[in-house]
Amino acid sequence: MSDLLNALSHTPLPTILVLAGILFWVLAVAGSLAGKIEIEKSKQLTAAIVGTAFISLGLILFFFAPKATEPMPPPAPALSSVTAPSPAATSPSPAATAPPPAATAPPPVSSSGQTHARPSPGVNCTGTGTPDEIKICGSATLIELDWQLHDIYQALFKRSDQHQQEQLKREENVWVQQRGRCQSDESCLIATYRSRIIQLH
Repeated sequence: MSDLLNALSHTPLPTILVLAGILFWVLAVAGSLAGKIEIEKSKQLTAAIVGTAFISLGLILFFFAPKATEPMPPPAPALSSVTAPSPAATSPSPAATAPPPAATAPPPVSSSGQTHARPSPGVNCTGTGTPDEIKICGSATLIELDWQLHDIYQALFKRSDQHQQEQLKREENVWVQQRGRCQSDESCLIATYRSRIIQLH
């Protein structure tokens, strides 16, 4: 029993709801579960409704519940100069060997004042994206620039006619290829974003 409770405590809620819904459906169709749980025929419809509700809720939570984002590691401190250790530094004190507390950077703020933990929908942050997309997903500066560009592009697209919209799409595809040539070079990506923002302005 304790093993079952332990397993349930580590099972995501959507999975538990879907499994419960399937059990209710089995009861609704078969009228019994392994010969141990039986329900009356008049209550089988109720079991089917409850099972459907559990499955629907589990799927909604699975697909639409916000995923927790992993915090970005703090940047490594820059070393201004390398000095030889003094004789007294051969046995560091416990306080000196303790790691510094992790610094958490605030989320980036877009030009609209809204904070974003991830770039705009056009950037693949699943870990399977291109080198430039992976770099963008891990940089607060690039996330902010990506949202600035996204907002400007969408505003311009909405007030353009159909011919201008087609032209904008073609230019955007060319620009995405140009951005890809930066690979994971952050300074190159920043310059590419700023150039495109100025161009659309």
